[in-house]
Parts: sequence; structure tokens; C-alpha cells
Amino acid sequence: MLKLNILDQSPVVEGVSPKDAVRQTIELAKFAEESGYNRYWAAEHHNSRSFASASPEILISAIADQTKTIRVGSGGVLISHYSPLKIAEQFNMLQCLYPGRIDLGIGRAPGGDMDIIKALRTSREDSFLKTDELINYLKHSSENKRNGIVAVPAGIDIPELWILGTSPDSAMFAAEKGLPYCFGSFINDEHMLQCFQNYYQNFKPSIFLERPYLNLALFSICGETAEDAIRIAKCTEYWLSQTFLKGKNIPFPDEETALRYNFSMEEKMLIEYRRKSAVIGDVETVAKKLKDLAKKYAIHELTIVTITSNFEDRKKSYRLLSESMKE
Repeated sequence: MLKLNILDQSPVVEGVSPKDAVRQTIELAKFAEESGYNRYWAAEHHNSRSFASASPEILISAIADQTKTIRVGSGGVLISHYSPLKIAEQFNMLQCLYPGRIDLGIGRAPGGDMDIIKALRTSREDSFLKTDELINYLKHSSENKRNGIVAVPAGIDIPELWILGTSPDSAMFAAEKGLPYCFGSFINDEHMLQCFQNYYQNFKPSIFLERPYLNLALFSICGETAEDAIRIAKCTEYWLSQTFLKGKNIPFPDEETALRYNFSMEEKMLIEYRRKSAVIGDVETVAKKLKDLAKKYAIHELTIVTITSNFEDRKKSYRLLSESMKE
């Protein structure tokens, strides 16, 4: 059966504090486990009034502590900012604390603007080379044959490693390293088909994986009716119009602000374009589209991003989706 996951960016809605947004993340993770979701990933964003999660490695520990069986991981750790050894040590520790439940998703995006790159002291090292170094530390947790440095705690099972991306280069890297690949269509789906082709055509078996394994991360809202889903989606449509076209760093709007906003023609064109990579609608429509996508592109897992003004609407969307996909 097609596996369902959640990617949570800990969205901050107008009138809700970042602290409450993090609490909602933990509550939603527990709800996801009860609803049968397979994985729960925390994102990394910096200097953002829209998202509260800047440290997925810390949030993962809090989520795993409050759940029992669901896999918990990063979606993802932005390797360009950090030492590969430090990442290996952090996730070895998480795997030690929560054996068999930890996913390490690696992304290359900066998660912020040039000011963030400067503030985080980001090096100019090639991110693929840094990922290679990270893989080396994880593979040899008890004995690093290259430089004698061991990522502690050593001698434990390797966290499940994922390559996240939206570019043909990231898909090729995942294929050549024999790693599972997650394509983030909710970010940019321009190269989706090429990425899938690169991954499947160039995959090489490894100690991590014998066969290609593909995960698609996409934005979706599931409502009891199409009208209900469209109403709920106004939250992200307003946010898109303000952040992408006007460059504002703002929280997501409350429902009243989103519903009363009069979109310009340019904003409507942007929204229409972004809707093509999202799945929004009533229960039957969303379930059918997701199943069709998985069948068409040989996708093994779907990772769902859902953001709404009202937290209960968000939980309801995830519940409806989970129930419909089991049918």
C-alpha cells in the first residue's frame, strides 16, 4: 500500500505565537501517528516569520519522545550550513535514543537569503562533497577508515538517509549513491519528470538500498467538499501573493484576512500556476489524484504539506486524506 507521510514546517499563523506553532507541530505528530501516517518530518527555515522550525534535529527529539512508532526525521537538514561530522553525531545520537525510527533527510537549499548565509557562517564547500563526507561518517560509525575520526555515539545502526531536492543534479546524486530520493514539488516542480527519469535510469544498489525508492512531497488540502477545500486553501494563496510577489516576510493570514482579500490579476496567475503542482479538493478527488500520481510515476511514498489558517482544519484535512487513501 502507498505510504503517507507529513512534512511539517511549523507554520506561524497571524495571532498564533511561534511557541504555539511548535506545540502544534508536536500535537500534529501525535495525531499523525494515531491516523496511520508513516513518517513525520520537520523542516528547516531561518529568519522567517512564516515558519517556526529552524532546528529540526532538536524538534525531532521532542516529537519522537511524544510518539511511539511513527518514523521521525528532517525534511531536511540544510547541509551547506553545517559540518558533516556534527550532523552525523546529532543523528547518531537521535538513532541511539529512538532506535529504528530516525530519518535523516539532506537538503542543499540555504533556507533563507544572503543575510542568513552570512549569519550562519556558511562555507563555500560543495554540498555534494559534504554529503559524501556525511555518508562516510555514517557508514563507518565504529571505524572511519579515511581520517580516523568517528562520529559518536558509535556502533549503532545508521539512520535512514534521504536525499531531498528539486533539481536533476540532486536526483542523479541520490541514484549514484544508492539512496532514497524525495522530490519537493511543493517548492518547485519544473524539473520533476527529468528528476524521476534521472533517478530511475541511473540508480546503483548500495548498502543503503537495493532498488530505487521514490518519495514525492507535495502540497495538498483535502476537504469534505471542493468548496470547503478551496476556502481553506485561501490561507496559502494569500501568503504566496504577499511573499513571492511583494517580498514580505509575514506570518500566514488568519481566515478572515485570507477570505476578504481581493487578488489582483497577477496574483491570480501565480496562484493558478502553483495550483498545478498541488492537489486540492474534496475527499474523492484528492485520493484519486494522489493514487494516479503514484501509479504514473512509480512513487512509493507521498509526503504531504498542508497549511491552513485554522489548526483544526489542518488536522481534519490530514484525517480525511488518511482515511480516503486506505479505501
